[in-house]
Amino acid sequence: MDIKKKIAALSQELLHHQYLYYVKTVPEISDREYDRLFDELLDLEKQYPQYASENSPTKRVGSDLDNTFPEKEHTIPVLSLDKEYSGEGLEKWLAKTIKNAQQDLSFVVEEKIDGASIVLYYKKGRLDAALTRGSGIVGNDVTENIRTIKQIPLITAAETDFVVRGEIYIKKSDFENYNRKFENRYSNPRNLTAGSLRNIKSSTVAGVPLNILVYEGYFPAGFSNHHILILARLKELNFRINRRVGFFSDQKKILALTKEKLPEITGGAVAGLTAYVKERMKVRDELDYEIDGLVIKVNEIDVRESLGYTSHHPRWATAFKFDAPTAQTSVLDIQIQVGRNGRVTPVAILEPVKIAGSTVSRATLHNQEYIEMLELGIGDKVAISKRGDVIPAVEKVIEKNCENPTVFKFPGACPFCESALVKDGAHHFCKNRDCPEKLERALAYFVGKDRMDIDTLGEKTIDFLYKKGFVTSIPGIYKFNYDLLLQEEGFKEKKVENIKNSVEKSKSQPFSRVLTALGFDGLGKAAAADLIKNGFDSIDKITAAAARRNEEEFSGIEGFGETTALLIIEHFTDQRNLASIEELKQLGLNFAAETGEKQELPAVFADQVWVISGSFENFNPRSQAAEEIEKRGGKVTASVSSKTTHLLFGVSPGSKLEKARKVGGALIDEAKFLELID
Repeated sequence: MDIKKKIAALSQELLHHQYLYYVKTVPEISDREYDRLFDELLDLEKQYPQYASENSPTKRVGSDLDNTFPEKEHTIPVLSLDKEYSGEGLEKWLAKTIKNAQQDLSFVVEEKIDGASIVLYYKKGRLDAALTRGSGIVGNDVTENIRTIKQIPLITAAETDFVVRGEIYIKKSDFENYNRKFENRYSNPRNLTAGSLRNIKSSTVAGVPLNILVYEGYFPAGFSNHHILILARLKELNFRINRRVGFFSDQKKILALTKEKLPEITGGAVAGLTAYVKERMKVRDELDYEIDGLVIKVNEIDVRESLGYTSHHPRWATAFKFDAPTAQTSVLDIQIQVGRNGRVTPVAILEPVKIAGSTVSRATLHNQEYIEMLELGIGDKVAISKRGDVIPAVEKVIEKNCENPTVFKFPGACPFCESALVKDGAHHFCKNRDCPEKLERALAYFVGKDRMDIDTLGEKTIDFLYKKGFVTSIPGIYKFNYDLLLQEEGFKEKKVENIKNSVEKSKSQPFSRVLTALGFDGLGKAAAADLIKNGFDSIDKITAAAARRNEEEFSGIEGFGETTALLIIEHFTDQRNLASIEELKQLGLNFAAETGEKQELPAVFADQVWVISGSFENFNPRSQAAEEIEKRGGKVTASVSSKTTHLLFGVSPGSKLEKARKVGGALIDEAKFLELID
């Protein structure tokens, strides 16, 4: 490909990913891969400026503009940041910046929170407008939605006009709890945050657990020449600033003044800045919100003005980005999975490879568009990462399979029932209600631990019963004569008796679990509990309300909204669903909540192994803390091991604190623990 075509192709690809990231909030590549493409285009444009387009992605900020909301012009520059990925690169940036300023400088280090940027405009101390970042020149007016966030002051003690920049975000723990209500519909906190700001109903936004931390203030000229003191002023005006800010200066006077006004801030001499950044990388996982790096800024405002801006970023700030753990391997196969609700997901089967301490052999490929973007085929050599250090993802193709250099294509029909696949948005769906894979997945979901908890019907047993034709529907679980299994290999008398007992025992599960186990879209554990709490404490009340088809009866419940309301109406007016529910009623399952039925807590600590050490103010004895963990699905052990995921530590935690740090466990103090269980 010649240079001109290469530049055009890179521009088109980057514009596509800017749209996905900022507008659709469904990024398909990692930040690191995007930055690599951006830097490649930037280098080519520098070498061949005659081929650079005036509309190149390098000449503008990625835009999150949405024509649903009115556009307004920003009165301050709202740009992206340049990036560094190594301590050496950061040292060079610091030296270059100090050299260009021709004077000693102070620097502020702030967390780069992975949320949605917001610009707040105040007139005479009162909130007048709230704009998204948009194109950097104009943004969408989302003022009414922003007013619902209680952490944002609507009226301040200031009597002047000023502007504040901040980041709207959702805490990890809040996201997990909220997302359970919608059957894990949202892929990550950032997408939910960005989507909420664009919701046309501010009443729905009010139910989303949004937070804000502010990091820039623009006051009338002459207010202060120090960014760190501007942060102190914002704190005085009741804005939430991040306590985890580092301040580095060789000027003892400004250090002392900062300590007086912001005693929570740490720091020291400029020479210690890089070491501080490296240390902060180690505690990233302990935070209850997502960050993807740290931002280093010049503190002196007049120097910022003299250093100026490029068309893309300020020269007085840079982002130190965290790099996701990566590895290289080969794609052995691409398999198609069909969920119980019909969504089709391609999965890469990988040559097993170790990454971030665990062996990875599978990675989701999301959808056909993602595969085409990667140009991925079976047999290709690929780079994989653990996004957020957790989720395995294929980032790019390193080398195509030379024997068969193809790109994988979705089959036209479901591989399990041969029904035509239907594309809806970015995903494909099998719409056949009798698809055997969907039916089997529904059975496995129904008997799961957080639903009917029939532990003797594990995945293999369900697969056997379904393939044999013994149990092909949810009511069939209670109708099958399990004594017939005595004739099958591997089913001894004791095993069959245990199955019979656990199936019978499950009939006593409370209504909230039964409702969740039905597996309807939008009706997870938390949503079922909310329905019951809001007066829909029997299946008859739910079906009667659904029959009236008045969505407001359900959308009025906090956290539900129009989409969930319509889903509930659809599910509980469907004759096939109603027939199955009636059959389960006759079989003895609970379809009404008992008076005072205790609502179970969301299993936010599921699959986590906790160790508790030290003494606590609110948990005396410590067994009280252990009970809180276990009630939320966690496991508590006495000693730290390689399986330990969390250490709850109080006063005098002893050697367990250091041991947990060495094995990579999250370190949780009492204050953070109280937030997690709130």
